[in-house]
Amino acid sequence: MYRTLTNQNQGTMNPTIRERGEKVFQALKENSLKGIETIAAATGIPKSSVHRHQQAIVRRNQHPESVWWETEAGSAWLKLLVCGVIFFFGIKHGIGVGELSQFLKAMRLGLHVGCSPSSLDNLKQQMKIVIEAYEANQAKHCRPPKGKGICVGGDEVFFGLPVLVLIELASGYLLSKAQCEDRSYDTWQKQIQGWWEQAEWRCHFMVSDRAKALIKLAVEGLGCASIPDLFHALHALSQPIGSAIGRQSARLAKRVQSLRKKIAATTVPAKRLALEQSLAVLLAQQTTLAQAQQQYHEALEALSLAIHPFNFTTQEWQLYSQTTQRLSAPLAQLRQLGQTYGGLKASQTIANFEKQIPEMAQGIHAWWRWATHALSQETTSVEIQNWVLTVLLPWVYWLQQTDKTQHPQLKARYQEASEDAAQRLLAHPLTQSLPSQERQTWIEWARWMANNYQRTSSAVEGRNGYLTRLHHAGRGFSQQTLKVLTIIHNFHLKRPDGTTAAQRLFDYEFPDLFEWVVNHLGDLPPARQSSKSQRPNPFHLEGFPA
Repeated sequence: MYRTLTNQNQGTMNPTIRERGEKVFQALKENSLKGIETIAAATGIPKSSVHRHQQAIVRRNQHPESVWWETEAGSAWLKLLVCGVIFFFGIKHGIGVGELSQFLKAMRLGLHVGCSPSSLDNLKQQMKIVIEAYEANQAKHCRPPKGKGICVGGDEVFFGLPVLVLIELASGYLLSKAQCEDRSYDTWQKQIQGWWEQAEWRCHFMVSDRAKALIKLAVEGLGCASIPDLFHALHALSQPIGSAIGRQSARLAKRVQSLRKKIAATTVPAKRLALEQSLAVLLAQQTTLAQAQQQYHEALEALSLAIHPFNFTTQEWQLYSQTTQRLSAPLAQLRQLGQTYGGLKASQTIANFEKQIPEMAQGIHAWWRWATHALSQETTSVEIQNWVLTVLLPWVYWLQQTDKTQHPQLKARYQEASEDAAQRLLAHPLTQSLPSQERQTWIEWARWMANNYQRTSSAVEGRNGYLTRLHHAGRGFSQQTLKVLTIIHNFHLKRPDGTTAAQRLFDYEFPDLFEWVVNHLGDLPPARQSSKSQRPNPFHLEGFPA
């Protein structure tokens, strides 16, 4: 009764009448109401309307929990439930309104709220409009702090038409996402004008594959260094050698298995001896191949460990000359393996990787310039600057790398480097002399700065994978859907520390997106009984129960 009365009189019923309506409903629930006149007098609603509402309540209250949906708290929670189903499953995960309708009806809500696919689809569209309004409402807070530096990553993903994605790598904030056929520099430049030219951004470097349009976008559009994506570079480098070793390994395994079956089935001693000798040759080849595969993985691991702003062993700054020197040994090992596995294609990929080394080192240089400039804005003390850059920052950096990687060998090496850096940090006299609060402040700054070193655009790749699944589930994207998914990514998805991408980038705590949407969304669609359910069954025969 309470939900019925408030819905019928929304906008005209004052709080006093609402309270009276709730008291009347409580009396109804306790079977202590004396008559329709009492309800009419308490609410100011005509007696005929009260009678009609009573009949509607009786029709709805068919389950033990139904009575709760008529209360103020139950009505609010019902709205939260329906909106949550549409937001989290319908919009975020692309589940169709038909499935959502079946779920809500299975939860026995069909008599309390409109659960038909058409009603839910209309509510879904209304929710998308409110989500767009949320972004417009928060736009005044989406301004970079003075002197804020960023590093970005760009890539394309194909869903019929290409979707151009540009993301701030440290925070994970999607700066732009647009679906368009043209992937030229002019198109990319047009996409960034909306946010780049209207804010005081300073981009230090851009990570991307070697697409010419993206290189030009970094150098001319953003005025920063263009850094090769290490993931793409290592993947291209490993393909010829890794594929060749894998194919040979699979062929040898099949031949060994076949020979062992023949040996088991052979009873002639001479023939059995010949087969065993052939098996010994194949097993020796397998051993050689396993050694080559181990060398191949060690070389790739050494390449990954070499491209960092700190020397893995000495914890000192690592610039171009040190990076080139550390890369020479694993590249020579790969080149030697490529002569046996991969051939000419392997040589070409190694040469292409070597061409990108100066640009990879340029990314390290750009990050160091960023770190020293940002630190000089925080303190003028040379002693503290040296302590942060040479002692504190390496420890924080290797800890972050340990948390990021899932590769067991790399995680162990990063853990080793972080422990070594921790010993150096504890041994430094300034570490113990600084007040704990000031020390914690510098640790937070080091965490921010270490997170700004990005050598891959894996965040873009992860976003593309998420969009691919939604694209296939929904059979395509509209411009509104792409925009809504971008807003959800920026203002709703959270990392383990509980922060959203927008909060990390703009240093502002935005209101919860889902709660804001629920509070600004209108009433839920009312439950309607299908006219088909009122028709007699055409297949019913007289004399048989319906």
